[in-house]
Amino acid sequence: MGPVYAFSWSKNRSEGSNLLSFRWYAISGIGFLLFLFLQVFPNSGSLSEPGSGRVLDREGTRAQALSYAAEKWGIRPDAADRVEVTHLSDSGTVGYLSKERLVQTYDKSWDARFPTDVYEVDIRTSGGGERLRLALHMQTGELVAWTRGGTGAGASGLIGRQAAPAASSAAASAAEPATREQTADALAWIGQLRYDESEWEPTGDAAPDGAVVLQSRKTGLGEARLQLLVKPEERLTYRYVLPDAYTAYMAGQEKIAAKLSIFGFVLPMLTLFVLAVIYAATYSGWTSFRRGIFLSSAFFLLYAGFTFNLKAGFRAQVAAETGVTGDGGVMGLLIVNLVIYAAMALLTYFSAVGGDGLWRSMGYTLWPRWRDPGYGSHVLRSVGQGYVLAMILLGAQSVILVVLQALLGSFYSSDASQSMYNMAYPWLLPLLGWCAGISEELQSRLFSIGMFRRWFVGGASRLLRREPSRRTAATLTLAAMVPASAIWAFGHVGYAVYPVHTRLIELTLMGLLFGWFMLRFGLLTVVFAHVVLDSTLMGVQMLTDGLPADNGGGIVSFLLPAVVGIAVWWLRSRFPGRSVARPL
Repeated sequence: MGPVYAFSWSKNRSEGSNLLSFRWYAISGIGFLLFLFLQVFPNSGSLSEPGSGRVLDREGTRAQALSYAAEKWGIRPDAADRVEVTHLSDSGTVGYLSKERLVQTYDKSWDARFPTDVYEVDIRTSGGGERLRLALHMQTGELVAWTRGGTGAGASGLIGRQAAPAASSAAASAAEPATREQTADALAWIGQLRYDESEWEPTGDAAPDGAVVLQSRKTGLGEARLQLLVKPEERLTYRYVLPDAYTAYMAGQEKIAAKLSIFGFVLPMLTLFVLAVIYAATYSGWTSFRRGIFLSSAFFLLYAGFTFNLKAGFRAQVAAETGVTGDGGVMGLLIVNLVIYAAMALLTYFSAVGGDGLWRSMGYTLWPRWRDPGYGSHVLRSVGQGYVLAMILLGAQSVILVVLQALLGSFYSSDASQSMYNMAYPWLLPLLGWCAGISEELQSRLFSIGMFRRWFVGGASRLLRREPSRRTAATLTLAAMVPASAIWAFGHVGYAVYPVHTRLIELTLMGLLFGWFMLRFGLLTVVFAHVVLDSTLMGVQMLTDGLPADNGGGIVSFLLPAVVGIAVWWLRSRFPGRSVARPL
């Protein structure tokens, strides 16, 4: 594969030496097969597998909920002032089932009537006089839980609190005793609703709103237990009560993730922001302040559009933190996210200018300009190489995850705040891949690796009082990838993968590959490789999410990087002059 000091588009390399040999294509094919057999096929038993394999879309869910409201409560569709559909997920229970390898048992025996993932439909009548919250099974549309009351009424959640493990012992300790009369009324009422009363036993507790807590006599989910919260004519909800040891473990993991994110990512990124501004000014003679304007602007616009596309996801995030859905805090989250993305766009811009200047000052051109001879051909070649390298990266990621699962017992939870079912337009999901490919490669690869390499090689020069040898420079370049990759990895520890250091290890290793590919093939190639990798993962997600309308989007997601590359090549061939000489 060549030494790490052999950079593409450098003064020391010819264009022909930058082409892929047959070995690369063979490794790429192996990587793609590993991805299929280790990630795609084993995980095809997802949310969309049981039953018909179809998942209701948001409009179908809305119509079904209004039908229930009219049939059971006499609320006409024209009387509904607001109808909000939100995908909710009991992340604690999903994680417990994954950790204990109980997913298949749950799918066969529990999912049909007590799913961990539901559509919650919040119906409010004109004037706010009535509020109905319905939880519908995402495939069958069956009504599985509901609450009814005025706008001020609220339960902690239709399927248990969404924040960290649902219904922990702490919640149980806060319960009030249920009277004998309340318990009798609750059992009689669920009998009318075609529940088998003999399958439920009273816990003796009642929720703060007076709902009686009944526990299923049925076992089969490890130490987890299913509970109903019943208040005749007002509430019928459920929750999975998880073992104290598990809830304590998850709470500890969340604390660790928060600390790692702050000290491993947020603070270093703030420092990198300042350094990027300094290096952009210091090395401006080697580059142009026009570098990165287009890409950083595209990053912000794409992310802003995606943010508004995920308004229901923010409602799910509020539910995860408070247990109650609604618009409270949603607008605040939208604004906070837009401010964060604006700051990230600025960091991306200064990383582009500073990173390009750094590498050019060291004698390497990793990012050609629009007006450079052969720019259009280079973009086309970068697209092709990006697809080949993306398959290698997918295979490597698959192997890393399988090894970590075996060594660390890694498992997955859920995060409805980023769910496709909470997107107004799910086909916009691939925008995230472009946002990540643009920002992370400019920040974590072009600038960060360049900066650390400057420090390490410069430090060696001062220590040796001469320029280090090529081998020493290559070793120091490899060393420069480590902190850059680690900082990038720390930014992903908040994902629903446990233990939290799973992603830290995985992405540090992946970051080393991304960095080496950038040095070997150039910035544009690794940007396209990153976009293709994410677009492939998102395309598979769209093809398997159970929403028929997303099938076309999944194919487009995979093909879009090629379309964009061809479009850039065509534009470059049509407009090569100064009037459109804008760096991409």
